[in-house]
Amino acid sequence: MSNTDLEYELSPEEQEAAALKKEKRRKRRKIARVFDRIAGFLIATCIVVGCALLGLLYVIEKGPSPSLRDNFVNTMDETRRFKFVPAIFLNTEELESIRIAAKMDEDVTTDTSLINIPTEDGNSTAESNLEQMGLVDEDGDGIIFTEIKSGNFAGYMIVVLDPSRVFVAMPDVYGGSGWTLEQFAQKYDAIGGINAGGFKDDQGSGTGGIPQGLTIVDGHCYNDEFGVTEGFAGFDSKGVLHVGYYTYEDCVKNDIVNAVSFGPVLISNGTPTPAEYLVSGINPRTAIGQRADGAVLMLVIDGRQVHSAGATYQDCVDIMLDYGAVNACNMDGGSSTAMYYQGKYVNSISSSNGQCRPLPNAFMFK
Repeated sequence: MSNTDLEYELSPEEQEAAALKKEKRRKRRKIARVFDRIAGFLIATCIVVGCALLGLLYVIEKGPSPSLRDNFVNTMDETRRFKFVPAIFLNTEELESIRIAAKMDEDVTTDTSLINIPTEDGNSTAESNLEQMGLVDEDGDGIIFTEIKSGNFAGYMIVVLDPSRVFVAMPDVYGGSGWTLEQFAQKYDAIGGINAGGFKDDQGSGTGGIPQGLTIVDGHCYNDEFGVTEGFAGFDSKGVLHVGYYTYEDCVKNDIVNAVSFGPVLISNGTPTPAEYLVSGINPRTAIGQRADGAVLMLVIDGRQVHSAGATYQDCVDIMLDYGAVNACNMDGGSSTAMYYQGKYVNSISSSNGQCRPLPNAFMFK
């Protein structure tokens, strides 16, 4: 019996049902072909883009510009997610030769005589040029907030005229989870602040609650057993900022009451750290400094953003010098870089979710 004879034997309803099934099969095959073409296009695009990125990476790492290569390697090194990238085309020996930087003098100590904090009657032996820079405390609250713009980056500076208002904040529970700047501000009734030291992040599992290196909060010492890492920034009981490589014994000797460990030191006793000590890439940055008149400088630089790629350590040195810093130290940067002021974050935070990450401590001001 032929198919034609079978069709004549089907009832109209059966013939209609068979036609519908045939049409559905045709549509499914058509949809499947469309998806196959889309998938093929996406796979081909990914392959082309991947090859292009690998080609660009090869040119950067193996190309004719050592400075571009070194800058790229250091930028990747300062991230948590992309540390592996430089090793794609560079071997261990090549990477180590790029990462080696001269070690700065760890015996340098802060000359406190260079800082002349105004007395209660407002007199000071240091000449302030804030007004000459166009920075005026118009509302009389002792805080000056200003934006910083350059060809390659944008950032913000807060000047706290009275250093006694600045302190180190930490979460209620040491070793637990870190806090955001907003949480610190709420707990301490602070006007604002910036992130400070780094946190222990063994195998990427840190929760931001354990500071990286020697930390002092309101005279109480934490993490003395970890020592000082890349640098140190701490205020003594008179409000003078000390920078360098301080042990706990040094802190006791100098009456340090609020301090964190991070670095490198950017400026010490009015002298900028030589460039050979400041090997870095381009990333979000945070730094703290102090002028000769005692005013505290809090700096953040946006990075990994369309409007601001980021800054180097040397860029931070230049900015701090422009604002009259006598001493200054780099703080934790990257996705930790954050500034909170008058109830909001003022900078563009570069974390994956755009939110302030949990921090082990912060420099805050009341």
